[in-house]
Amino acid sequence: MLRNVLAGVLVASCAMAMVQAQEQGAGRGGGRGGGGGGAAAAEFPTAQQFAESKDAQSHVATAMKIGGTDLAAEAKAFCTPTGPQREALARQAAGLPPIPDQAMGPIKLFDNLYYVGFNDVGAWVVPTSAGIIMFDALNSTDDITTVVEPGLKKAGLDPAQIKMVLLGHGHNDHTGGGSYLQSKYGAKMLMAAPDWEMVTRNTRADRPQPKRDGDVTDGQKLTLGDTTVTVVQLPGHTPGTIGLIVPVKFQGRTHSVMIMSGSQMPTQESLNTFAHVFNDLGKPQHVEAALGSHPGILMNSLPLMEGIGNRYPTGTHPLLIGEERFNRYSAIMLECGRARLAALGRLGTQ
Repeated sequence: MLRNVLAGVLVASCAMAMVQAQEQGAGRGGGRGGGGGGAAAAEFPTAQQFAESKDAQSHVATAMKIGGTDLAAEAKAFCTPTGPQREALARQAAGLPPIPDQAMGPIKLFDNLYYVGFNDVGAWVVPTSAGIIMFDALNSTDDITTVVEPGLKKAGLDPAQIKMVLLGHGHNDHTGGGSYLQSKYGAKMLMAAPDWEMVTRNTRADRPQPKRDGDVTDGQKLTLGDTTVTVVQLPGHTPGTIGLIVPVKFQGRTHSVMIMSGSQMPTQESLNTFAHVFNDLGKPQHVEAALGSHPGILMNSLPLMEGIGNRYPTGTHPLLIGEERFNRYSAIMLECGRARLAALGRLGTQ
């Protein structure tokens, strides 16, 4: 129910090839990149290191036990040498042809949360009583003018009401449309301080980048109209990767979901930070789902999102798995992160 595991793309024999593809970037053919795909190769164990480390496999066994029967596929997907990867990079690593970019959305996933973008990367839109909060700004001005603006209008939303844009991290496929939104609508661009320098480096004559309106910090509350979101820091994919806890509405009730701009934990410090976010921020807000800007890495698989887009749920929502299951889901992520660190000989105190 949570996500469809793509057969063959996460097998250990392809792990290092995936890492190499990440370092090179996926390009625009099925992987709208331009800013790098993830952590460097040294941050991941080899398939052999992962398989032969007794400590790593002990953590894998713990993750599988936590998963039980209902989260077994999730535990299997997370407990690989690299963890879940973008489909474009996995296909590239396996020598498969890229999947062409396809515009998607607007997909109304909850009463007040929309996905708009492409099959490989998208932006999240949170309408409030005083305007729109966006999470991420895609790859370029063209992405905004040809996909986001028409998508918002199709959903009955006014792009001129975009008041603030949270940039998940400093790679261009998350920041590239920010300059246009900033100059045309006066939207405020917010990001964690460590990644602003990366945005500056990405600036080119043909690729303007947003100006720094402000920094966000872990646990910070941002309120627009009737909606308050919580920023969480998730360093690992980049030093300044962030996430957002969003109160979403469904069938007259409010639930909490976490949007995550990265899920890598390449150091003990980053793993500890993820544990803090899940335990100290996620649990008190009763988070029930983890969503990613790249479909297929976390709970929002393409088939699931397309299904919701075609038929909005009238009964149980497939993304709301309840607090108990989400807490196990996050515990699996942490155990699999410990397994990778153990394989690299980097697992320290928690």
